[in-house]
Amino acid sequence: MTDRSTVMELPYLTVVIPCWNEARFVDAFLNSVKAQTYPADRMEILLVDGMSDDGTRAIVRDHALREPNLRLLDNPGHSKPAALNRGIAEARGDVVVRLDVHAEYEPEYLVKCVEGLLRNPEADNVGGIRRPLPRDDTALGRAIAVAATDMFGAGGARYRTGAGGPQWVDTVFGGCYRRAIFDRVGLFDEHLARAQDREFNQRLRAAGGKVLLLPDISSTYYARSDFREFCAWTFEAGYWPFRASRSVGRWIGSLRNVVPVGFVLAMAVGAAASSRSSVAKRATVGIAGLYGAAALASAGRLARRHRDPALLATLPVVFATTHVLYGIGSVWGLLDPAARRG
Repeated sequence: MTDRSTVMELPYLTVVIPCWNEARFVDAFLNSVKAQTYPADRMEILLVDGMSDDGTRAIVRDHALREPNLRLLDNPGHSKPAALNRGIAEARGDVVVRLDVHAEYEPEYLVKCVEGLLRNPEADNVGGIRRPLPRDDTALGRAIAVAATDMFGAGGARYRTGAGGPQWVDTVFGGCYRRAIFDRVGLFDEHLARAQDREFNQRLRAAGGKVLLLPDISSTYYARSDFREFCAWTFEAGYWPFRASRSVGRWIGSLRNVVPVGFVLAMAVGAAASSRSSVAKRATVGIAGLYGAAALASAGRLARRHRDPALLATLPVVFATTHVLYGIGSVWGLLDPAARRG
């Protein structure tokens, strides 16, 4: 627990929350924000809503009646980067933290984020570990959540897989920023429906800024459990790093974004050449076999760790779906003519 002398030194904090049609989650989310140990008279909460029509706004207004530091702001069009920029423009804080409605936060989350900035003056953005739980407790939902924490399923993003200590990274979940960094490097790119955090953090680092991951900061994120929704999300997750890179005219991704593209292209080229080349056929079968063995080994390891035998059957499906759809989405991100900025 933070002592009183430290609390008194905490800067004024603005919490910015982009939101749209989150009636299922927003009540529990706001309760976790109100339970924060950050002093209420040193913070404001700006929920920027994309004109929700599912009851979200009524829930937020009810909370605002009891929480004078909570404000509901309008964001016509429900663009996430536009919501972030609206919140930053309205912010009175010296520090701005972005929170996601699909998550709940430990009571010390905001204090730890801000103290992370204060104790690391070279850091411009601080974040922690995102621990996923399934939105629905089904075998598939659990597999989707577990896969998001594993190197084989989710790549090397440390905010997903965890870290043994503080690390300088390329991006974090959410993020706690010094307000001045937005004056120095600009706001979030409103042309990008997704990957705006990644693009901003890449721009921040290109300007000499640093992003710090502190593993003692953690949040619980509710991962998608519906298979069709998961497939659509995965395709877009692969699409946007490449689409965004083309749109802004520079590469904003990392090696982990390229691997699924290589896998999908290798399998596609190998399958196309297999009818004319026995070498291509053997190579394609070999790659598929190695992939299948790796997927089964990872599924077995995670099933034992989580003591959930159902993961043996569901995780290989989730792994294959993730890598194939992510790779296909990436290829489309490379080819889509809509990536050209007007």
